Amino acid sequence: MHFREILAPALAVLAVNMHSVLGSPAPVPDASQVEAGKQLWISTPESTAPPAGISLDYALHPARRAQPPTGVHLSEPKDRPAMNEQDRQAGFIRKSDVGSAAPVYRKQAPMIKGITSVLDSNQQSPLNGGNPLAFKSQKHPYVPNASLFDSSTIKLPLATNKWWQNLIVEKGVDPIHPYPYIVYCNTNSTKIGFPKFTIAPEHVTSDMSSEWELGDASGALTQRKVTNTDALGVEVTWSGSGSAQMRSRFYKGMPFQTFELKGVTPILRTTNAIIKVEPVQRAVLSARNTEAQVTTDAADIPAMSKITLNDNSQWLVASKPEIKWKQNEGTLTQQGAYTGFVQLAHLGDQPQNNINVLQQYVGTYPIEGTVTYAQVQGSDSTGRSSNIVYVYKTNTDVDGNTKQVYNTTSASTTTQLLSFVLPHHVDKISNNTILSTGLSGYRSAKGRLTAVAGNTISYNQPLERVSFGGMRAIGDSDKERLKQQLLKDAASSTTVTAQDPYFYGKGVARVARLYQIAQEVGDKTTAAALGTKIVNLLTPWLVSMSNNDTLVYDATWGGIVSTLGISDPSQDFGQGRYNDHHFHYGYFLYAGAILAKYDINTFAPLREPMNQLLRDYANPSYADTQFPYMRHFDPYDGHSWAAGLFSFMDGRNQESTGEAINAYYSAYLYATALGFEDTAAFYEIVLNMEATSGRRYWHPMRSQSKDLYGDAFSHNTVGIVWSSKVDYVTFFGADTEFVYGIQMLPFTPATRMLIRPDWVKEAWCPDNSTCADGMKTAAQHANKNGWAQFLYSAYAMVDRNAALDNALACTPDDGNTLTNTMHWIFTNQQASANA
Repeated sequence: MHFREILAPALAVLAVNMHSVLGSPAPVPDASQVEAGKQLWISTPESTAPPAGISLDYALHPARRAQPPTGVHLSEPKDRPAMNEQDRQAGFIRKSDVGSAAPVYRKQAPMIKGITSVLDSNQQSPLNGGNPLAFKSQKHPYVPNASLFDSSTIKLPLATNKWWQNLIVEKGVDPIHPYPYIVYCNTNSTKIGFPKFTIAPEHVTSDMSSEWELGDASGALTQRKVTNTDALGVEVTWSGSGSAQMRSRFYKGMPFQTFELKGVTPILRTTNAIIKVEPVQRAVLSARNTEAQVTTDAADIPAMSKITLNDNSQWLVASKPEIKWKQNEGTLTQQGAYTGFVQLAHLGDQPQNNINVLQQYVGTYPIEGTVTYAQVQGSDSTGRSSNIVYVYKTNTDVDGNTKQVYNTTSASTTTQLLSFVLPHHVDKISNNTILSTGLSGYRSAKGRLTAVAGNTISYNQPLERVSFGGMRAIGDSDKERLKQQLLKDAASSTTVTAQDPYFYGKGVARVARLYQIAQEVGDKTTAAALGTKIVNLLTPWLVSMSNNDTLVYDATWGGIVSTLGISDPSQDFGQGRYNDHHFHYGYFLYAGAILAKYDINTFAPLREPMNQLLRDYANPSYADTQFPYMRHFDPYDGHSWAAGLFSFMDGRNQESTGEAINAYYSAYLYATALGFEDTAAFYEIVLNMEATSGRRYWHPMRSQSKDLYGDAFSHNTVGIVWSSKVDYVTFFGADTEFVYGIQMLPFTPATRMLIRPDWVKEAWCPDNSTCADGMKTAAQHANKNGWAQFLYSAYAMVDRNAALDNALACTPDDGNTLTNTMHWIFTNQQASANA
């Protein structure tokens, strides 16, 4: 059954229940952030209708969303040469740094003592054998806006789902969210805000306002462009017809927002009234030297001022060389051109304590960020894991190199970098890294931010085993029952009539699950027939290209999109503009992985197009010139972002953690089936990272939810996580079964990585008087449809017998079968009803 059929009776009323479909909560941006004549659609509980031109069916469809923009976009990475020592000391931005050809940016830090990468992402992947494209190539009608990025450093293939994507979408006016700040990169200035969060029972939102605007008083800055990107952040440069330039590198988790100025007459404006400007004495030298274990002259410490605004917020503003600010009401200026850097930092909710900490690290800021996924360590008996290592090159690196000393107190910098990490980092980070004094009053939509010191940040990612089959052996009586159901479903559930890649992919994966289960129970005859069926289903899409909605290679951005999607952003759930590719193609890859495991010869004609589908959404190589590196995955947040080439005030978002898990589970199985051990190990790490963040932010226990999001938000599941808010709702409705179900489907052996028995037990909540949002109540409300079946399947982790009877009484959705439901329950069951 299709979700359209399940939801059709409710479509007329769903919109009024949604807190966010395509836009952002109030307040509306000020007029300077919006083009004249451009209409903004802001989604609030009182205003929920989709923009004109977007059908209700499109806006509310399961896990697919997108507000078609009218502008354009960006790219991925490659960086400039390192600045020489003289330029770095002076804070110069060399002319050659902007607009000149640049060498390939080193994305991965390959030389960290004690750490070896699981995969060299700077080399070509074995998925890329240098074969011709399997798909017809064509240009995308949605052309990148060349005025928003430097084409000499930002080249094909272009990124489409990065956290900073708003910078190159449409006119680039929507903000980015480098936690804990919100930043607008205007044509001639930048605006910085410290979001205030509102906690409500159904959502956590943040305001979109800015406190400061930094620009050039002489008007010399007339354009801004994305000039470089790396594994963790993005560089933006403002320039004009003359030599004046301003540059900033935005990374998530930085307490200072830093701007390098060259020949700029700085002007710093606030929308609030300035109550007081107080110089900060450089009396922190001893503490600074002790913390960083270096010797620093007082003259090397930037000049600092503490500024109090009329909203009672306090900010630290630093500069080097010192800027002699002159105040005129809400404006601070300096006469004449200036070359150096300016830093701004909010002082949180304990300004005096926070300023004492911030002073010790002022003047140091990142200029490059890399990520290393370390080789797997440990064993199944002792516990397997991988260290995820972020390495930041800073402006104070000795001799401009990035050699780091791993797991020691020394570093190759004159001062250490101060940054924040998220709750899932804190769970597994080295305690030596966390500041004992700390910083208070800083958060993101994902909860409190914790201060850490050091240019190298490492946390330990536990790795949970998962394979093709279920985690438990199936008993003889259950196996016989499963065989009988398999025969029924093999005869009745192998036809796929969908025309779009999402639902077609679900249908093919449904058949592939039957194929895998047939192999597990030893029914070779049924397995052979199902294998042939899978080949027949995939061939029109990947070999003969004879299906109605042909996949094509987009030579403009660098990716595989559907014919309907490339021509119309409202078709195929926006996948023509790179929305949800990991959801869509993950289903195809699952089918390919299962076929490759059991019949590699039959799989052979499908291998190259399947390789390219995987490279589209999870390409593990920066050297690939056809597809961007890891299109959706964000190594800092530890999960993927969807949304594609669509701009949202609230930043990026992801709804279906279950389908994200399926995408990387399929990638892992596929690489395993083809014998690509290093690539499979990399995907295993990414899969576990996605599952960890999924449990932490989408599937928290109720006590964890209150700690993350606030007391008013007490749900133990989240519908949509955005860069700057969370919603207890889906893009297709607010019913509780939708919120739970979309976070778990499809049910495969990997689903157990996302849901735990204790979480299911709490979520089930049989007492409706204590939690109306309980899974049991939701399953009853769903009334034996596909959503109810998902919820009962999850409940098998608590009570197999009660779950099994109820689950088998439900009608499966279009990606599921009774056979798969039985298999999942039999291999994940908890037999005792009182467990």
